[in-house]
Amino acid sequence: MGRRSPLAHAPRPALRGRQQVHFDGVVKAVDRRPIVLATDASVAADKVGTGYLATTGETGLRAHAYPRHLVKPRVRVVVTELRAVYWGLRRIFAAHPGQPVEVRVDSLDALALLHEWQNGSDRIPDGYETRLRSQGRRPSLVKLQMYAEYTPNLTFVHEKAHVGNPLNEAADSLAKLGLRSVHGTVPVTEIPRLVPLWASGALAEYRRGQG
Repeated sequence: MGRRSPLAHAPRPALRGRQQVHFDGVVKAVDRRPIVLATDASVAADKVGTGYLATTGETGLRAHAYPRHLVKPRVRVVVTELRAVYWGLRRIFAAHPGQPVEVRVDSLDALALLHEWQNGSDRIPDGYETRLRSQGRRPSLVKLQMYAEYTPNLTFVHEKAHVGNPLNEAADSLAKLGLRSVHGTVPVTEIPRLVPLWASGALAEYRRGQG
């Protein structure tokens, strides 16, 4: 594994006022196989946030206003949890193609659907629109469904929330950070500093626990 400064190569966040925030960066990795990816979501009345952190150092968050076509609160939570998985896996597959990946999810509903997709199901959460997005882009959950069904050496496991696992706690904190930034309680200019700081701290704690 390469060693990187927590602030090295962290791209500038794409910020669009307070309606949308996203940031992707890389921090010092943990030498572990398979790659472990922790993801989580945070959902408010009108906005959603996602966060992810991998042992390879890839980390990031996204937050935005809640899509109008998703009306049921339960669906909103499951879709947001699944989007967190998608954004994390997209980074991992681009940076580490062909490597085994273990995704840790604390939502049992999201986990059940991921397992269904691995077994060939095409079920999509109720109310989620599967038509092509602007510029002909496939919806993120459709792409995640394909990841789950067709990617070898990809596993999804349950991670109990709020029991002190540093990766899960970091993913949760990042999702909430994005949500607070969209709400305006955390300045968007703080995101490039806080994400690498929190992610590198969580991976250092995880590394100590593996020793």
